[in-house]
Amino acid sequence: MREGTRVVVTGLGVVNAAGLGVDAFWAAVLAGESQLAPVRRFDASGFPVRVAGEVTATAPADLVPRRFRARTDRFTHLALVAADEALRDAGMDLDGVDRDRAGVWFGNTTGGWDLCERGFAEYYGQGADMVNPWQATGWFLAAPQGFLTIRHGLRGASKSFSGDRASGAVALHYGARSIAWGRTDVVLAGGCEAPVSPLALLCLHAGGDLTGSDTYRPFDRAATGLAAGEGAAVLVLEEGKRARRRGARVYGEVLGAAHGTCAAGDAGRFARLIAQALGRAGCGPDDVDLVLAEGCGSPTADRFEAEAIAAALAGRRRPVPVAAPKAVYGHLYGASFGTDVVCGLLAARDGVAPPTPGFEAGDLPGLVEVSAAARPAAIDRFLVTSHSRYGSCVAMVFGGCADG
Repeated sequence: MREGTRVVVTGLGVVNAAGLGVDAFWAAVLAGESQLAPVRRFDASGFPVRVAGEVTATAPADLVPRRFRARTDRFTHLALVAADEALRDAGMDLDGVDRDRAGVWFGNTTGGWDLCERGFAEYYGQGADMVNPWQATGWFLAAPQGFLTIRHGLRGASKSFSGDRASGAVALHYGARSIAWGRTDVVLAGGCEAPVSPLALLCLHAGGDLTGSDTYRPFDRAATGLAAGEGAAVLVLEEGKRARRRGARVYGEVLGAAHGTCAAGDAGRFARLIAQALGRAGCGPDDVDLVLAEGCGSPTADRFEAEAIAAALAGRRRPVPVAAPKAVYGHLYGASFGTDVVCGLLAARDGVAPPTPGFEAGDLPGLVEVSAAARPAAIDRFLVTSHSRYGSCVAMVFGGCADG
């Protein structure tokens, strides 16, 4: 890693059940009203999953260039929409960017099952000649990254990551490191997910994540699992000096991060990983003003995460606000971490800790404070945590409003 290299965030793009675009999304998050609803995209009567967070503001395909529509799946459409907003928000003129040093680092878990399931129906119902010839390249996990680089002519180091709930976290972590290591100057980092299809939801349900009820209540003692949502989040990351030279507005800065593995329930190991990220950020326990948590809505997983956060921040003089705003729009898997980072940056900008709707009471360590309502808070540094069912864990520390 190059000494003194700063990685800053200069653009944000979001689409999910809470809204199309950052402004609509953030207003819905602060209102704290759940946007989860009965599944609409297929007949889910008799299905073990009742609710999901679906994008209903517009058809994502309507916002995508026509030449991309037939050969891409809904999860790629969501990614393209969020990336367009992030680039506009950053004031990024790609004609002024060395495209050999600009890349895409993206997370995804389920792939493009909307396209894939239609392909199954075409194959078994109408014959092989009716299958979309773009299916093989349209459904696989790296498709959003690939189509983003094609659309914008980006030729720099790029990667796709599939690691369950931590997919987007790993992508953002290593996307930032690619800048810090001097491999890239500009990165589109984040992820996307479109799991509201029969097969995708059944797979997630079989894995034990999804609630069978109508509610998603992270950290609440009555929680029964998470509700899946579809969406995308894209952050424009830039090398700090480059951003300053072009006069970019800076939302915040990546201060430190750590990625490792933890055995199921090993809160001590996760705490050490979080402490490692804090150490790299030059932060002590009292320097963290907000934690954006995974918030799985599972009593066991939420207790594991809360205990790890409390252990890593042991010695604090006051409880830390911990939030899982994804209770508004659903857990977005590959897009989840990037969306949490967007929430943290906007929370720092506006001086407010976002809510965790549905939370009433939980068996939480004394240092962890969760609220169902948004509340005023001075936020200078915030922590975002992620953990998967298969052991991958990520912690990243950000400083908000880095340009002043």
